[in-house]
Amino acid sequence: MTQPRTVMLLDELENNISMGKRVPLSTMVMIDRDRCRQLVQDVRAELPADMTAAESIIQNQSSIIAEARDIAEQTKNDANMRANRAVNEANAQAQNTVNMANQKAQEMMMKAQEQSQKMLADAKDKAMQMITDAEAHAKQLVSEQEIVTRARMEVEEIRQSTQEEIEKLYHDVYKHIDEVLAQLDRSISEKLTDIRMTRQQIDQSISPR
Repeated sequence: MTQPRTVMLLDELENNISMGKRVPLSTMVMIDRDRCRQLVQDVRAELPADMTAAESIIQNQSSIIAEARDIAEQTKNDANMRANRAVNEANAQAQNTVNMANQKAQEMMMKAQEQSQKMLADAKDKAMQMITDAEAHAKQLVSEQEIVTRARMEVEEIRQSTQEEIEKLYHDVYKHIDEVLAQLDRSISEKLTDIRMTRQQIDQSISPR
């Protein structure tokens, strides 16, 4: 890289001083005064051009800094837009997940209610059939007293058996409903965990580094 003329002139001036002849018994040296004066004048003549070049460099540096700031601001705005879009998409996904979970819960509840109602209806039909069969069997007995006694005994047994069957059916129905609700609770918990993890990832991606 070529040195500026000012530097070259100053180097020559320094060289003339360094190569000057020493004056005996002193620290002074003899130099070419005319040449040194000419070098000083040349340096003065070159200074305006060097100052202009320096100002041009400073202005160019300012322009580069301003351009870099504009690029940084644009990059920041783009990052914010991407982050906002990611947040909106995550919120939409979360809302969709909640809606699907609610719909599934309603479907499972309706199915459980239908099954429980069917089980109770079957139990009532079975109990009525057992009573009808007992009454028909009682009519076949020979002795009226025996009919009454055995009918009462069988009716009591049927009632007790029917009550136990109904209680068992109620127990099975409530157990089934509890299992359905537990499964629903697990499903919703898993979906909420996924949503929290997604939000944490988004927060980490948009946090200042």
